[in-house]
Amino acid sequence: MPYQNKKEPDSLVMAYSGVIAYLSDIEDYRLYYLSRAGMELCGLTREEEYRNKPCHQVLFGRDTPCPHCTNRLLTRGEPYRWEQYFRPVDRWYECVDHLVEVGGRPCHLEVSVDVTERRRQLGELTRRLEEEEVLVRCLNVLTRQQELGRAIEQFLCEVCGFYQADRAYIFEFDHDRRLMDNTFEWCAKGVTPQIDQLKEVTLAAVEPWLEAFESFGGYAIHSVERDLDPDSEGARILKEQGIHCVMAAPLWRGNHIVGCVGVDNPGSYVGDITLLRTTAGFVIEELEKRRLMEEMERMSSVDALTGLFSRNQYIRVLRGYETEPPRTLGVVSLDINGLKEINDRYGFEFGDRVLRRAAELLRKFFTRHVYRIGGDEFVVLCADSTREEFQDKTVALRDAFERDDLCDVSIGFAWSYGNEEIDATALRLQAHEMRRADKQSHYHAALGENREMTHTGLVGELLREIEEGRFVVYYQPQVDLKTGAVVGAEALVRKFSEDGSMIPPGRFISFYEMSGVISHVDLFVLGTACKALRRWWDEGYRLRVSVNFSRVTLLELNIVEVITGICAAHGVPPEAITIEVTESIGKMDSDLLRDLVCRLKTAGFSISLDDFGSQYSNLAILAAMDFDEVKFDRSLVSTLEENDKSKVVMESGLGLCRALSGTVSLAEGIETVGQLELLNRYQCEYGQGYYFSRPVGQEEFEAYMAEHRG
Repeated sequence: MPYQNKKEPDSLVMAYSGVIAYLSDIEDYRLYYLSRAGMELCGLTREEEYRNKPCHQVLFGRDTPCPHCTNRLLTRGEPYRWEQYFRPVDRWYECVDHLVEVGGRPCHLEVSVDVTERRRQLGELTRRLEEEEVLVRCLNVLTRQQELGRAIEQFLCEVCGFYQADRAYIFEFDHDRRLMDNTFEWCAKGVTPQIDQLKEVTLAAVEPWLEAFESFGGYAIHSVERDLDPDSEGARILKEQGIHCVMAAPLWRGNHIVGCVGVDNPGSYVGDITLLRTTAGFVIEELEKRRLMEEMERMSSVDALTGLFSRNQYIRVLRGYETEPPRTLGVVSLDINGLKEINDRYGFEFGDRVLRRAAELLRKFFTRHVYRIGGDEFVVLCADSTREEFQDKTVALRDAFERDDLCDVSIGFAWSYGNEEIDATALRLQAHEMRRADKQSHYHAALGENREMTHTGLVGELLREIEEGRFVVYYQPQVDLKTGAVVGAEALVRKFSEDGSMIPPGRFISFYEMSGVISHVDLFVLGTACKALRRWWDEGYRLRVSVNFSRVTLLELNIVEVITGICAAHGVPPEAITIEVTESIGKMDSDLLRDLVCRLKTAGFSISLDDFGSQYSNLAILAAMDFDEVKFDRSLVSTLEENDKSKVVMESGLGLCRALSGTVSLAEGIETVGQLELLNRYQCEYGQGYYFSRPVGQEEFEAYMAEHRG
């Protein structure tokens, strides 16, 4: 029932009429008395405006009891002293609370004195000096440390040391999801970190904190056991972490609280959150600034269209590999076939759709380190994986693109073992070459399905020149050095300009290799040679023809089937064809190379290692691969007569061939009788060069062959 007897409270609080004081019922919070100073603070003019109304409603405008209410802390005869910050007027008050009995009912009498000026002007000089020193150090750390995580970590270390706390931390709030995360933490020695256990904690657990942040600019619990409801979620979380005392200050972004900075179990300055409140503004400012910088960095690292990493990030990762290389590395190189034609024909919006689809499939099989490094070019870096895992992913990736109706792509890949020195750039070039070879399959298919489509750009120009007869195959005889009989020929391509002048091979071969279209030339030479070979066999000349194949051509996935089909189309057995490769083929992935040679030999072709002895010779490739023939380079043959070292090298090399069962030797560039005699002395089996004949057209070769058939 409403309290009616005014005599007792009036006499009880008369002494406090000049200070802020109030008397309220412990049980139902009804306000019986409020001093004149208190009425003025609350903007009241008449007693009827507060009497018998809840104290939390009158004093703080709340519908529920205040989270900082001390009713349950009061004991008769023992005043409870504490300080509170009243945010509406930005003042600090020292409060003395008493448990008294009025009219037979327990009541809460609080007397508050404004101590703002005392706190500001007097304070504890030692504490202030220390706080200022810590504040300066905190600001220096936040503004000078480059890396955000390290800066916040050092800041929390300073805060933790100032309060002699167990732990200092930052929580960030997600009000949309009603969750909070412990994003930064510093623990004193021997204290167990809690950051991993405090992820996606419901904001309901800290509802009293939020209310205190709004009302008083901070939150402080002196005793979890005494000050909190033991059954509350907040009390449970704090107890599980061994926390008995906590202080925190809010992080404001405009008018919204977006987090807090706090300490657990402080040993010094308990209840004084001045340092936390002062530094909170700098913390949120630094968090915002650093995260803006990180977002800008992220934007420079991410391709806006596909969401994959950008070329900038790709370069950063490669630089990182220079100092900390991975144990193993697989590289995938991929580009979209005919993207320019797609954009021209269907528009850039459709082209962007194709790019996004390619990115989607890449992410499906390689979740990390996928980059778009050019308009239609993608690279994957698969570090610290096993070869089997990498191969499984690449096979699955290729299958997915082959089934996809939107994207037509070319794919190449390369692998480096952990026992090798990791060279990511070289691996990318290997994968790039394999991708270019794969693209030739696309061009060949396009030629069969839509000849007009292929006759564009460099490929179209090259095919037109082949059709117009600008490319011609010459043949250089290969002879048995003992008998002088013609046993075969090397097929060599020549190109003629529109005016009929010959263009040296060095002017166009390397260019076509770099452009990824050399396979058209290689396959033209093979087809022409097979046609001539079929004629010679029909006339009784059982010759062999050697054909040079670029490494780019040999990297085509179906190359064995392609060249086998060309031979079959002309009725030439693969056994009549020798495929010449240079030492540069050794740059291919070893397993890929071994598989290629095995498939070629299984199909019936012979393999010749061309230009052996030029610049430097990779003896390891002879041990790794089963070559049928080794061709010694003209640079070694040309110095035989006058250079004793050349004689030693040649004799040793030929002896090596004899020791390798099934490997025959052939010397190219023979021009003198002296060279021929030395090669016979060193037991070289076959040879070619100007001494016998320069490369000649088919008719001239046939005349030479007829003259030297036996």
